[in-house]
Amino acid sequence: MIHALPGMGADRRMYPDAWNVLPGFIAHDWIRHTAEDTVAAVARSMVAACSIHDGDVLIGSSMGGIVACEITKIRGIPRLYLVGSAISEKEVDSLLSVLHPLAEFAPVERMRLSSGSIPSELAQMFGGVDPSFIRAMCSAIFRWEGLGDTQTQVVRIHGKSDFVIPPPKRVDLLINGGHLIATSHAQECADFIGGYESKVIRT
Repeated sequence: MIHALPGMGADRRMYPDAWNVLPGFIAHDWIRHTAEDTVAAVARSMVAACSIHDGDVLIGSSMGGIVACEITKIRGIPRLYLVGSAISEKEVDSLLSVLHPLAEFAPVERMRLSSGSIPSELAQMFGGVDPSFIRAMCSAIFRWEGLGDTQTQVVRIHGKSDFVIPPPKRVDLLINGGHLIATSHAQECADFIGGYESKVIRT
């Protein structure tokens, strides 16, 4: 299976139909936030809720990628595709500056600026952001230890104009887009991952 985790406050709509070309692809919603106050706690809850098993492949956008990094410490994940995401808290400094616990809607405005334009459905999705989840994750990222040493192969896809999480030094695919490339450049992302998966299977 290929499991896809959305950005903070988003849901499965972050991955439109173009992603369904990937065999075994399933996009998930976030769990209902209860007492999870660390990235590790959210990862454990997502593993259980989404039935993520050893051998599955993960795709994570933004906060979803951070949680996916943590899932690799729980399950034997062969490949992790990070779409506009990070492997350490140092890479998300600019994100943290806008995700202040009291600024519940600031992330949405920042993402709109970064993406250039945002589909109306996606705007509605971000309009339903759970403030308690935002606050908990803002604090959790400060305490996140990052991906660290891993046996998981990490493949990074990033937007050139991502001002939320700026492009890292090493990128496997750099797209002419912003932070929401999982949606705005869905076909390009899915085609790249599909091609990458095909090469791995053939070898």
